[in-house]
Amino acid sequence: MVLQIAAPDGSRALLVIEVKRTPTMGGIRSAGTRLEQAIRAADADGASRCAAVVAPYVGPAVREWLDSRGIGYIDATGNMRIVCDRPAITIDSRGSDRNPWPTPSDLRTLKGRAAGRAIRTLVDHTPPFGIRELAERTESSAPTLSRVVDLLDREGLVEREPRGPIEALDWAGSIRRWALDYDVTTSNTARLFLDPRGIEHLADNLRDTTVEYAVTGALGLPEDLVIAPARLGMVYTRDAAELRRVLDLRTVDTGANVLLLDPFDEVVFARTTRRRGMTAVSCSQLAVDLLTGPGRSQTEAEELLTWMQENQDAWRSTL
Repeated sequence: MVLQIAAPDGSRALLVIEVKRTPTMGGIRSAGTRLEQAIRAADADGASRCAAVVAPYVGPAVREWLDSRGIGYIDATGNMRIVCDRPAITIDSRGSDRNPWPTPSDLRTLKGRAAGRAIRTLVDHTPPFGIRELAERTESSAPTLSRVVDLLDREGLVEREPRGPIEALDWAGSIRRWALDYDVTTSNTARLFLDPRGIEHLADNLRDTTVEYAVTGALGLPEDLVIAPARLGMVYTRDAAELRRVLDLRTVDTGANVLLLDPFDEVVFARTTRRRGMTAVSCSQLAVDLLTGPGRSQTEAEELLTWMQENQDAWRSTL
């Protein structure tokens, strides 16, 4: 579909539109190639370049991919971006970051233990890999992995041929999508405490304890990425009562500086690492915890995601 936009000064733009019912990343890449070819043809005809994909819903990753290539989008939730150089046109509006119309058989959310375990498994491993192969190597549920991959595919976060292996995964986008359905203080059981001597004292005690734990939040950041001293110590534990006793924490109603977390799933203890002498959660778990954490956690999350992009060999593995 091609629409012509004309200005009073005689300049004109051809808005080339492709309609997609369900824009997977594979389909979007094909559409992008066709739209770029149509744009070049329009330029040759003396009209300004302008193109857009129209779909019931266009997810954040798809919007970002299209925008990076100068292609606009329009969806029924209100997400819209149309930019033309001549005549000068900019239309930009924000709709939903979640698909409000999944089919009855589609996985609709990444809430819960199974989905959280699956997203961690997918993000922590570098494609290419098949779902069955990944399930066998990681003891994850193949059906759950398949449903989560389908959700991520609909959001434009996965590259694969139909029923084929996963060729590429937008791991950062997948973590951000998980963060829409996850919250570190509500998805886990959180208990507030006070270490009267401060966070450094807490860290010293954690280095000495034999009780199993894994720090997250600011305490879990890579050594070369500490932005500012931690104000809140967030710690996963299987036995909050015992860890509280060992760390000599006090129960308080206000002024807490320690958060003990009963994990939503045992996966939080998978692929832990040592940082500054403490056991810390994996980078993928740390990122989603920071994205949904209190205070300056979101700023720390963005710094962490940049670090993860630059140091993928340090936290991802191949099958």
